[in-house]
Amino acid sequence: MSIVRSIPGRIRFEADSEQAALYCKDSLLAEFGDDFEEAEFYYSERSGRGLVLFEKDRQLTDKAIGVMAKALKTSLVSDLPECRSAALGDENACGLPALSNGAYEQDELENPFWIVAKKVFNFYTTRLLMPMALRPYWTAFSVAPLIFEGVRSLFQRKLNVAVLDAAAVGSALAMRDYGTAGTIHLLLDISETLEDWTREKSRKDLASLFAGDGKPAWVLRKGEEVQIALEDLVVGDLVVVRSGSRIPVDGVVADGTAMVNQASMTGEPLSVKCSVGKEVYAGTVVEEGKIVILSEGVGDQTRFAKIAQVIADSESMKADIHGQAVKLADKIVPFSFILSGIIFAITRNWMQAAAVLMADYSCAIKLSTPLAVRSAMLESAHCGALIKGGKYIEQLSQVDAIVLDKTGTLTRATPEVVDICPVNGYTREFILRNAACMEEHFPHPVADAIVRKADEEGLEHDERHAEVDYILAHGISTTLEGNRMILGSRHFIHEDEGVELAGAEDQIKRCTENGLSTLYMAVGNKLAGVIALEDPLRESAYRFIRRLENIGMKRIIMLTGDGEATARNVAAELDIDEYYAQVLPHEKTELVDRLREEGYVVAMVGDGINDSAALSHAHVGVSMKHGADIAQEACDVMLTSERLDSLIDAMSLSKMVMRRIKRNYRFIVGSNTLFIGLGIFGIITPAMLAFLHNSGTVMTCAYSMRPMLPEQ
Repeated sequence: MSIVRSIPGRIRFEADSEQAALYCKDSLLAEFGDDFEEAEFYYSERSGRGLVLFEKDRQLTDKAIGVMAKALKTSLVSDLPECRSAALGDENACGLPALSNGAYEQDELENPFWIVAKKVFNFYTTRLLMPMALRPYWTAFSVAPLIFEGVRSLFQRKLNVAVLDAAAVGSALAMRDYGTAGTIHLLLDISETLEDWTREKSRKDLASLFAGDGKPAWVLRKGEEVQIALEDLVVGDLVVVRSGSRIPVDGVVADGTAMVNQASMTGEPLSVKCSVGKEVYAGTVVEEGKIVILSEGVGDQTRFAKIAQVIADSESMKADIHGQAVKLADKIVPFSFILSGIIFAITRNWMQAAAVLMADYSCAIKLSTPLAVRSAMLESAHCGALIKGGKYIEQLSQVDAIVLDKTGTLTRATPEVVDICPVNGYTREFILRNAACMEEHFPHPVADAIVRKADEEGLEHDERHAEVDYILAHGISTTLEGNRMILGSRHFIHEDEGVELAGAEDQIKRCTENGLSTLYMAVGNKLAGVIALEDPLRESAYRFIRRLENIGMKRIIMLTGDGEATARNVAAELDIDEYYAQVLPHEKTELVDRLREEGYVVAMVGDGINDSAALSHAHVGVSMKHGADIAQEACDVMLTSERLDSLIDAMSLSKMVMRRIKRNYRFIVGSNTLFIGLGIFGIITPAMLAFLHNSGTVMTCAYSMRPMLPEQ
């Protein structure tokens, strides 16, 4: 049992039982109190791993690690008798929700309308059936936790929303207005229930987008179809999926043809035809046909598992406006007490003074903002853009300059070798065979194209060279029969390595005159040939650029490591005015930094290793689904489909949610100012004031949860 990994606000740990994990939770709460009251704890019995998410603070994290390490070392199952009989896999057996390897509980959540209706029904039914003499005691018992919470905050020298809520309820009790006290407690409970429901709904909906139905999978073993549990699937299994079934693995179709609904991954409502060689993903559904899939990703390694983990991690990445809302809510509290005191000093009327406490601004502000942000994150995920934290929603809404890496973003990332130009006595076969031998070591679209071309032509490329070295953003090098062999860009070959290109101008021109991308091969400091590749543009690329212009993007910049002719042709085809050719990784980062210094809010879209630095320097880094692992790690938004329009949807959602939050502010301030005024002048009673205020809070929360994009 130990700490596995930690960053500020997030600690992943290993524990041999759920009881030990709960012991960790209790230890943290006992040590830090309020600092961990809002923390979230998860534990997976199957993997033996847990996760703690809390306020992003380095010093607090370091202290928490020490407490957890001690708790993990000393915890014993016998210390927790209440958990001895916990059922294996029961996520609530010890009070800890499961942290699955990409699979959350799939039980249906109850409709929030019925949750609220039941609370209201139970509240008023209990009051109606309870003897009048017992109602004050029942009310006092019900609101006691709320009052204790406020008192505890006061002892900790905090004047926050909890204190204000306790004061409002306490004032009602002091005036013997037990109905008002109970109503305040009921409506506060409903507001918090809606927030909890939305958080859980977002997680479960994301899971339902991708997760299987829990049914066993069918696999081929020795030519026979065998049914096995999902957790027993391994890479290399041949998985059989028929009509109406979910695909349980990521992989490639090895046999058969089927129509697969990939809406959960791509956002596209129409099913696509998947035959031999086509990639398919866990969580998508076979609508018609039967396919056999060679599994390449199972369990934690499926795309869904990685996405689900990002969502789990994103809980600690609150939007700045979320944090501002919480701080603003707490800052308003003292003014509510001051105003209440002034009213009492003037009127000597407790009822009018209490009116200020009955209707405050802070509760609705604190609850509605995170609800709106979480709802937007969920809706964006449905549209194919996974936003890794609430704070990036705010930044996306302000983006006014976008930098696009050409290869893999505006192009399909499936280049093809269209020409090979040998020079200086080398043969076409020599160039292709040895280029494939070098490139097969690297999972990159260009490398795949060269290896694929060699395979198509039946060229065997057995290794006869030394170890291959990758030189970031330039090329690769090795040694063949004592001679250094290099393959890469013109800049790498000619300027960095000093290989002369004189005498090969005609062959180079033949490969570059049509704007094709080129790779140069040199052996022993002598040019051996040029490989020309074509990477077709995405069909949606032109529309994507126009949509960016339509939403008011001030700067649209295309970057590429290709030559000037290729960049110029692509820019002309897409009608992009600003582009840069032969760009190196540090130059991409410098461009992003320069745009930031000029006052732009910058989004960088890329998918390669050489894009990762620029992605992390941009206000918002965006990676494509096929991007390199480091690019997906460095990005803030990951497109889970090939739809470039998913990024537009995410930007639109971000702007809409910011407008919604501002509308919420205006409504909260306007309505509560009106309610307080009516209460001060005695036009409405404190009971009615509390009812109107808390009803407005519930309405604001419900409005924050509504979808924003129109149904497609």
